[in-house]
Amino acid sequence: MDSMMPALRILLVEDSADDLALNLRALRDLDRPVLTECVASEPALREALARFLPDLVLCDFSMPGFSGQEALRVVHELTPETPFIFVSGTIGEELAIDALQRGAADYVLKDNLRRLRPAIERALRTATERRDRLRIQRALSISEERFRAIVENTSDWIWEMDLGKRLTYSNRSVADILGYPVEALYEHSALDFMLAEDRARVEAALPGLVADKRGWKDWILRWRHRDGSVRLLESTAQPLFDDEGEVSVYRGIDRDVTLRVQQEQKIRQLARIHAVLSALGNAVLRANDTQELLDMTCQLTVEQGHFMAACIGERTPGGCLALSSHCGDERVVRMIEALGDLPLGGPAQDARPAQRAFNEARNIAIADYGALSIAEPIRQEMAQVGVASQIALPIGTPPWGVLGLFSDKPQEFDAEEISLLERLTAEIDYARKFIAKSEHLEYLAYHNPTTGLPSRVAYRDLIVPRIERAPQAIAMADVDRFRYFNQSRGRPFGDQLLREIAARLKSLMPHGALLAHPSDDAFIFAFDHAGDLEAAMGKVDTILVACGEQPFLVEGEQVRARLHGSVLLAPLHEDTADGIERTLVAVLAEAQTRDRAVLGFTEEVRSRATRRVELERDLRHALENDGFELYLQPKFHAATHRLTGAEALLRWRHPQRGMVSPAEFIPVLEETGLIVEAGAWVRRHALKVCQRWRELGSFGLRLAVNVSPRELRQLNFITECEQLLAPFGGDHDLDIEITESMLMDDIAHSIMVLQALRDLGCRVAIDDFGTGYSSLNYLSRLPADALKIDQSFVALLALSPDTLSLVTNIIGLAHSLGLKVVAEGVEEEEQAKLLRLLRCDEMQGYFFGRPVPQAQFEETWLH
Repeated sequence: MDSMMPALRILLVEDSADDLALNLRALRDLDRPVLTECVASEPALREALARFLPDLVLCDFSMPGFSGQEALRVVHELTPETPFIFVSGTIGEELAIDALQRGAADYVLKDNLRRLRPAIERALRTATERRDRLRIQRALSISEERFRAIVENTSDWIWEMDLGKRLTYSNRSVADILGYPVEALYEHSALDFMLAEDRARVEAALPGLVADKRGWKDWILRWRHRDGSVRLLESTAQPLFDDEGEVSVYRGIDRDVTLRVQQEQKIRQLARIHAVLSALGNAVLRANDTQELLDMTCQLTVEQGHFMAACIGERTPGGCLALSSHCGDERVVRMIEALGDLPLGGPAQDARPAQRAFNEARNIAIADYGALSIAEPIRQEMAQVGVASQIALPIGTPPWGVLGLFSDKPQEFDAEEISLLERLTAEIDYARKFIAKSEHLEYLAYHNPTTGLPSRVAYRDLIVPRIERAPQAIAMADVDRFRYFNQSRGRPFGDQLLREIAARLKSLMPHGALLAHPSDDAFIFAFDHAGDLEAAMGKVDTILVACGEQPFLVEGEQVRARLHGSVLLAPLHEDTADGIERTLVAVLAEAQTRDRAVLGFTEEVRSRATRRVELERDLRHALENDGFELYLQPKFHAATHRLTGAEALLRWRHPQRGMVSPAEFIPVLEETGLIVEAGAWVRRHALKVCQRWRELGSFGLRLAVNVSPRELRQLNFITECEQLLAPFGGDHDLDIEITESMLMDDIAHSIMVLQALRDLGCRVAIDDFGTGYSSLNYLSRLPADALKIDQSFVALLALSPDTLSLVTNIIGLAHSLGLKVVAEGVEEEEQAKLLRLLRCDEMQGYFFGRPVPQAQFEETWLH
């Protein structure tokens, strides 16, 4: 007995204890352990079958009250797979056959129990085989059901086709894929619904496949849907063979990949447009002008975007759309060229897509010319050249052109693709503006924007090659009182005057001369000259006199303008562009100082120019390193001689030269623009002086500072004053003095500035009064607090009755306007007495005190 085997569970149906004992003894001969249980009634049998779960049932055939046949029925009812063997004393042949037919596995006579072991083994083996068959059958059945469900419920088309191209089987998915019921397909050749081109390809390939006993894989075939549309099916098939091993049918599966292929095509198309966009960015950098940009755009769109053709039309001044650039299929290009210029603004029904795109400022897409209701001539034109679809996109806002793209395939332009194409037109528009701006910037770099003459950059590039080629006479000219024109008549007036002067100078230039406009009102011209400086000066003088001889017509006015000039010889005097310009500027400044029409180069002028450059350098250093000083000149009440304040004056102590005269360095500050920084420095330090006086207990003393014309013209002058004075809320002692002539240059601007200063707590004095050209009307409008009588009048006060009368009138006028009067430059006692008699309010001058450093002023007057 094999004890490792699981115990065999045997249920005995027996009512005789003796027979039970015999059966149990016979079971000992089995080669495996045995577990037994015995029942003698139907209820007990039913309970044991459910609980004991026997592997085998041994049953007596004849039992009083419960027959063996009834037991067989119960076992087959509850556990039909359990083997059932009759063990009986006597059983007839007919009964035995009947028992076997009813499902008994065997029968064994009690007097021959030696057969029990082989009968049990055979019954168990037979039951095992039967169970295996049933399991296999059930598995096959489940598999068939599963396969059938898969076949019938898959979205793919599963089919079988014989060699006559007739369908022998089709699942119902074909109805969803092609729109036809299965029954309709059985009535036709399987290939009848395939597009003719693809059907011919399949019919040509089938004989070879059959001969080679091969199938096919992943063929993309086009089928005509019941609604007329085209579906793309991916087909895979394998042959099935008959008994002789020959191909009898093909079984295959077709998957609808229409959407997938469209998506792949869309992705490829989008990728191509992305490639165009990327390449266009590089094209912008390579393009030398707008035309080259448009040509490269069309080329990239065809080569990278895989369009049949591309073209760009631009609006002409005459209101037409003209072909500017094209690339692609020659038939399409010839057709577009044959159309000529397309008029814009016409009715939409007669317009082509490009015209509509421009007129309506929107994209016009034709997905399929063959399926669209459109004017027959246009449809025929497109068919003749092979165009199936087109899109026209406006370029720019508002449009200045149209991009036309043509394809030889019907093409739906969805939102994503149109968005990319709109990006493409936006890039074209941006690139065109970029190139135009670059061209403009290049023009501005080499041409003066006002006159169009060569700029300083162009002059520097051109002058040295001229000098290397031949000796040159080079002159610089500027317009006398040009600043006055700009300030009094406005910048547009000044610009127009410069254009008129430039045009006249150009007409007066010797043949081959160079005329440039490097800055503001300065012109440089150079001409071949092998003679001496005097001869060159004569030629330049002739040109400048002729230029200013007749008035210039500016904004309908006759305007006269005089030109000053400076001349040098190159390479004799200078041979570099910078050196020439620097020297000409210095000589021109000398010409203006001497009021000379034309002045030539001399070493003396060079020396003065060098000193001026050094002076400018040292002034910049002084500004950067707090190298200036404030000197203070006291002011006194005319009647009481009480100290009322002082005027702050800028002084400069040079590290090597010592104290430098204001007459020497102030003009340089003005000319270089450094006066703006210097003026701000004076105001900051003057305010500190005012604060110190208050700390010393000297309240009510006012400190006046001068503002130069250049400072007053600065747009941020008031802003700078606000930042300086706003923290004091108007409670400070700083006064501002502005010259009369400066105020009259722009009376409206002057009124605005003076009022702003007064709003900040400053008292405003009109300096050097009487030297300008102000009228009573203008004077009454100025928001001022005081007039300062110029020292030139004070000096003549005791010597000239006319001057005395004038000063008397000035003081009376000022008082009538509510203005205080301050006399400056009082140097003699008699002058002071007369001013007191004339009721002048305040006086300053050497008679009362010279300008001194702050410490000395405080020591003298505040202690």
